[in-house]
Amino acid sequence: MLAILFGVACRDKPPSGNDLPDEGLVFIDLTQRFQEIEGFGASDAWSVQYVGNWPDEKRNKIATLLFSREMDELEKPRGIGLNTWRFNVGAGSMSQGNQSNIGDEWRRTEGFLQNDGIYDWNQQSGQRWFLQAAKERGVKNFIAFVNSPPVQLTKNGKANTSLAGISNLAEEKYDDYSDFLVKVLEHFKHEEEIDFDLISPLNEPQWDWNGGQEGCPYENGEISKLTNSISAKLLEANISTRIELTEAGNIEYLYDDNTDKSSKDNQIEEFYGAGNNTLSNLSNISHNIAGHSYWSTDQSELIPQRVALWDKIESTSSVNGYAMTEFCIMNYEEIQGNGRDLGISPALYMARVIHYDLTVANASAWQWWLAVSPYDYKDGLIYIDKSETDGHIYTSKMLYALGNYSRFIDKGMYRVNTSQLFGKTNTDNYTYSRVMTSAFASEANDKIVVVMINYNNWEYTSSLNIGDDWKDKSMKIYRTSDTEELKLIGVQKVSDEIDLAPLSITTYVITK
Repeated sequence: MLAILFGVACRDKPPSGNDLPDEGLVFIDLTQRFQEIEGFGASDAWSVQYVGNWPDEKRNKIATLLFSREMDELEKPRGIGLNTWRFNVGAGSMSQGNQSNIGDEWRRTEGFLQNDGIYDWNQQSGQRWFLQAAKERGVKNFIAFVNSPPVQLTKNGKANTSLAGISNLAEEKYDDYSDFLVKVLEHFKHEEEIDFDLISPLNEPQWDWNGGQEGCPYENGEISKLTNSISAKLLEANISTRIELTEAGNIEYLYDDNTDKSSKDNQIEEFYGAGNNTLSNLSNISHNIAGHSYWSTDQSELIPQRVALWDKIESTSSVNGYAMTEFCIMNYEEIQGNGRDLGISPALYMARVIHYDLTVANASAWQWWLAVSPYDYKDGLIYIDKSETDGHIYTSKMLYALGNYSRFIDKGMYRVNTSQLFGKTNTDNYTYSRVMTSAFASEANDKIVVVMINYNNWEYTSSLNIGDDWKDKSMKIYRTSDTEELKLIGVQKVSDEIDLAPLSITTYVITK
């Protein structure tokens, strides 16, 4: 058995009442594996439709920051190495202008389907450029997601509903919508050489979606019928893309049958159980249930909701795992979404959500919302001026905090067991902590990645021992803090002492 031991000691005496872990050593058991990691990603909504047409230097800089796995001359990552890119298939609200019921034109989208029934594949040119830029930089996982069916197919001819909470897609249009998705997937595969791994045909079906952006509500029965139609059309066209469900607006709707959305909740049981809405028999449905971490990250909910989610998944045999497919910071107890903040505070908050999604909900995939944001809000990895043609680029600590995971934890690595997750002390007792660690290992156990988050404003000194086979191996240490952005801060032997800086996210990369 291989083990990693962290000897954790306090360099400066922390304030009284601190939550320094009782265990001075962290034991990582490489033989006890949990979920296999699919990867980390973000979406191209909505600004990429403009940014993708900015001057070459600017758009290439943004693409490199998001996708590159190269190092500069100082061995600092040139980018955060996202391996998953979410492409928003637009509903066509852009052509409707102010009649779209979407006041912010940046939240409107172009659409491939035109009013005359012809497909214009020149639409969404900025987003299509970024698909190719991602592919050129090594991205292999692509997801096509849809917020609303094309306006030509909806009940009210718009990309959001006239009656709050009522689906805007009539049942007699399900096959037409499925045909639309097939045409989009076929075009990208054959004409643009982008083969989407997943198609997400609906997004956050619990919300009303009666204005402000594209969206469409669905009840569980409607989702079941629509998914059956999509599945049949994909199989008929010999398309290997799998269907991803359900992009629940809150993870509670995945496992709870007693929420405020009685016809839209308990979705794991509804779609993967044995009831009338089951979809588990479909050969091309993803068996990783997808949900969003919004409204579940306050301290009182952060751990219990994820425990309940994983318990439900474990008790449902046809669900293999969980994919966290969208999150940004909204207005929560500890932090407000309003107000752009490029500093470390929102980055630490993000890192904590990633930590608990990975270690308690066992998420195999983790995806941020807006890769590029023009807004005065904590919703972007990269920020830009709100200009359709050119502007300044601003990186955030959130970009690099995600990079502490995405740049080093490779697809196919496994999360491995630790005796002290600094927040999960054992299988039955979950305690929120301000010091968190998680560990990941390659299939061959020749690479280990350890990510540690220090939410405290004091430093810890640690020592690392992996046994005789590892003690003389080198490890590289990368840190994001108030003054550092995924900076290589040292290359040293595993057995050498290390410091966990205050208010930081630190990644240790150890190779044989």
